[in-house]
Amino acid sequence: MYGLDGTALANQLRAHFPDVIPRREAERRRMGIADNIHRGVRPHAEEAYAEAVELLSRSDISVKEAADRCGVSSSGLRQHLRYYHKKLVKNRSHRYEEGMMYPRAGTVSGNGSIRRVSEEKIMKYAEAVEMYRTTSLPVTEICQRLDLSVSSFRNHLRLWHRALMFERRGAVMAADSPSDREAFETKRYCPATAIKYAAAIDELRIGNRSLTDIAASLGLKPDGFRRYLKEHAPELWEREGMMLNESGKKVKRRTFDKYAHAIELYRNSAEPLKSIANRLGLQYNSLSSYVRRNCREAVEAHNQLCITKAKREPGGESGNTPPAKR
Repeated sequence: MYGLDGTALANQLRAHFPDVIPRREAERRRMGIADNIHRGVRPHAEEAYAEAVELLSRSDISVKEAADRCGVSSSGLRQHLRYYHKKLVKNRSHRYEEGMMYPRAGTVSGNGSIRRVSEEKIMKYAEAVEMYRTTSLPVTEICQRLDLSVSSFRNHLRLWHRALMFERRGAVMAADSPSDREAFETKRYCPATAIKYAAAIDELRIGNRSLTDIAASLGLKPDGFRRYLKEHAPELWEREGMMLNESGKKVKRRTFDKYAHAIELYRNSAEPLKSIANRLGLQYNSLSSYVRRNCREAVEAHNQLCITKAKREPGGESGNTPPAKR
């Protein structure tokens, strides 16, 4: 460390500091290191492996690749890392485990190699990837046309074309109708699914048919169509879905709108419900059942009006009735 000769320094200590060497030897024997074996990394080894250690700390290349680049022994580098750079080895091992659990293109795999797509797979899936990029066909149909495995092609897309998958899922079609544009503004469904429901959404928006009838006429499943509406057309979902009436009960919004005028007339007049149903062209049995189940306040208000009307009529219980003859 100071550029001195070891023997000369020992002679100087024995001549002028006789207690230093015995005290050091006694302490070394107590610690169990009085065997004249070097501890710690040797300066020449640290200097030889410094470049390789730096390369491994800032990249995911293998130990053999780092040793070849720096011109050192791969086995010696591994032993050097195992003894003197345990934290670096632990961090690299952790990245390997993450690479096994979450495979991504360009990241290290479980065996320490970098994931790179082979030329064979590039040629195999080139046409399918181009169709996936330029059309709205679902993956299953693309694989059927090109005679490919659906699971293998999806795995290829997840590994090497993740950006394309997110771009396709978030694609917006430049369509004339607002419903088409709204249908394509999706992160969960692919454009093919948006096309599937676009006509049904248009018909539901402008027509008077129920959701179930529209789905049946277009060959769609009503439950799947309802889920799609709830996520991508919430205003239609609210119009077609369930709602809370004034009594706090859940009723169908479409049914509520259908009977709203009749219930309002029934609440504010003494006219019989059957007369109201006939006048408005509604089916009496359905209207009566709906009122009994969901409109208790309207029934009470109607009954109160009927009682009041009966009291005011001649022969009723009010004071305006004529007196009886004696």
